[in-house]
Amino acid sequence: MALPKKDPMHLRLTSPVLLALMLPACGSATPDVATPTDVPAVSDVPLATDASAPIDAALESDAGNLPTLHGCRPDLYVDQTEGTASARMIMTRGTTNTFDFPCMTIRAGQSVQFMWAFSRHPLAPGLAPGEAGTAPDTTPIVPFSTGSVHTIRFPTPGFYPFYCSVHPGTMKGVVQVL
Repeated sequence: MALPKKDPMHLRLTSPVLLALMLPACGSATPDVATPTDVPAVSDVPLATDASAPIDAALESDAGNLPTLHGCRPDLYVDQTEGTASARMIMTRGTTNTFDFPCMTIRAGQSVQFMWAFSRHPLAPGLAPGEAGTAPDTTPIVPFSTGSVHTIRFPTPGFYPFYCSVHPGTMKGVVQVL
């Protein structure tokens, strides 16, 4: 959608006037707001692939044919390919025995933080019992039954299902890596 053209003379006259009106109200031309920063986890050191790698064209062109694993349909994946390390988190949702953001898309080389009480909800890689589909031959997801935060780096494109071994019917998800 094209924006309407403005008279360049109007812009030259308006900008200095607005600037002159705004500066006294602010008290200073320099804002005093600190810029927020994202502090990556030690195990989530940004790589060249973390934010700038091209997405595999074969995977992208196949986006309409994504497999449905653990109930993760193509429209349910949360795209975190451009997100910060702190935005790529999968957590439990209160006392409902479900995950927040169980279906997530990231780029190869990025990490995901799994955050919950693993003693109550042990993390297991692969397909939950009774689930249809095909799990990958190898996965970076390893079982955890202690702790509360585990960061896992996904170096290779693919679909990586996971589930809670105590509540496999409701606590399951997939990390799609492009």
